[in-house]
Amino acid sequence: MSFSFSLRSLCALALLAGIFAIPVSHPAAAGGTSTGCLPGVLRQRLAQIRAKFGRVSVISTHRPGARIAGSGRRSFHASCRAVDFHPPRGKYRAVVAWLKSRHGGGVGTYSCGMHHVHIDNGPQIRFHHCVTARGRPIRGRSYASRSRSRRHASRGRSRARYSGRRTSRHARRTAHTRRQSRQSRRSAHAGFTSDRFLTRLKRNGA
Repeated sequence: MSFSFSLRSLCALALLAGIFAIPVSHPAAAGGTSTGCLPGVLRQRLAQIRAKFGRVSVISTHRPGARIAGSGRRSFHASCRAVDFHPPRGKYRAVVAWLKSRHGGGVGTYSCGMHHVHIDNGPQIRFHHCVTARGRPIRGRSYASRSRSRRHASRGRSRARYSGRRTSRHARRTAHTRRQSRQSRRSAHAGFTSDRFLTRLKRNGA
C-alpha cells in the first residue's frame, strides 16, 4: 500500500513538473530579462522612464537567434541590443510619446495579442505591429517609418542635390551661350574687316 502510494505521488510530481516545464509561447518573454548586457543608452532610457513615469516591467532583452516575425530578418534581441517592457499602468501612450520624441534608436509598439513597448539602438525607426499572442503578424494593421527629422533631412539632401544639378546645368548653358556669342562676334568682325579691305583695293584701282 505504501509503495503504491509513493508511486502515485511520484507520478503526480512528474506530471506537475511537465506542466510547468512547458515553454512560454509569448515570443517577447521567451528570452532573458537581465539588463546587464544592454547598451548604455538603453539602460539610460529605462532609468529615465522609471524616474519620470514609475516602475517598468522588463519582459525580454537577450534572445539568442531571435528573428523578426514575418520577415525572417535577425532581430536586435539576438545581440542584446533591444529591450521589451511594460510601462506603468495607465501611462502607455505618455511613455511612447516621450520615447518617440527623444530616443535616437528604434521605438516599436504592439497591439492585438501583445501590448508592450520595444526600444533598440538601431536606426531611428518608428513601427507598430499587430500580432497574435504567439507573435504572428496580422496583415493590414502594421506600419514602419523613419522619424520625421530623418525624412526631412533626406528630403533636404535630395533638394540640395537637385538644386546643385540645376545650377550646374544652368552654368553649362550660360558658358555655351557665351562661347557662341564670342564666336559669332569674331566671325562678324572678320567679315567686316575683309569687306573693308576689298573696298580699299577697289578705290586704289587694284
